[in-house]
Amino acid sequence: MKKYIYNYQTVVDFSEPVINHSVLLRCLPFLGSYMTVDQEQLVLPRIFDIRRGYDQFGNRIVYGGERDPHSTLAYISSGIVSMLPYAIPESNIPPFFAIPTALTSLMPAEVDSFAFSPSGNPVDDALKLTDFVHSFLSYVPGVTSSSTSASDVFQSPQGVCQDFAHLLLALLRAHSIPCRYVCGFLEGEGATHAWVEVYDGFKWLGFDPTHNRRIEYGYVKLAHGRDASDCDVSRGIYAGLAEQSTHVHVLLKELI
Repeated sequence: MKKYIYNYQTVVDFSEPVINHSVLLRCLPFLGSYMTVDQEQLVLPRIFDIRRGYDQFGNRIVYGGERDPHSTLAYISSGIVSMLPYAIPESNIPPFFAIPTALTSLMPAEVDSFAFSPSGNPVDDALKLTDFVHSFLSYVPGVTSSSTSASDVFQSPQGVCQDFAHLLLALLRAHSIPCRYVCGFLEGEGATHAWVEVYDGFKWLGFDPTHNRRIEYGYVKLAHGRDASDCDVSRGIYAGLAEQSTHVHVLLKELI
């Protein structure tokens, strides 16, 4: 077992005060299985009326808001987790994890271009497709958006971790392999990260196409869903004409 300390910081600045600001956050570690939470702390402004719960996928959520005028929202999620090798046992899974979504669909010709023949072993197939996606795409920030689909990325093979994950999901689902999108923290410093879980018939296993590897340690899962639209780390709405700028910093480090 390994221990990691995590720190997730977000600052949202508005060009002028806004009102009726509502937020939904998935910034707390997913509970159970390969990872347990030893310590955690969530710091939000006192003016925000916040509640906690779970979404339809079992992800932990924090939601609420503030009606009065304000120009900044800053919050910190931090703590310590204990980690076993990445595996999440589950006996029955929803069938929709094997069905393409709007963000994870490819045309038959696009699928065929990868010249992949399933072996019948989900782990071996996931490893091969992870390598395909890693080799096919170039990591280029700023050229895609939250609405970019796997088919869009196929046409212009560049993007960020979300795009790598969506393309891998599309290929897996095209071959009827159940899989789901995951967001969380990757060991090191930077921003949030995205990867994929594949179901082997007994448990969910992690695969990171951005770094071309099966996951064992060093990944703190926050949430999962059919694609990125199901599990935004941060989502919000407000009333006003202000322009918004968001700054995110993540630290995940193993405790020796």
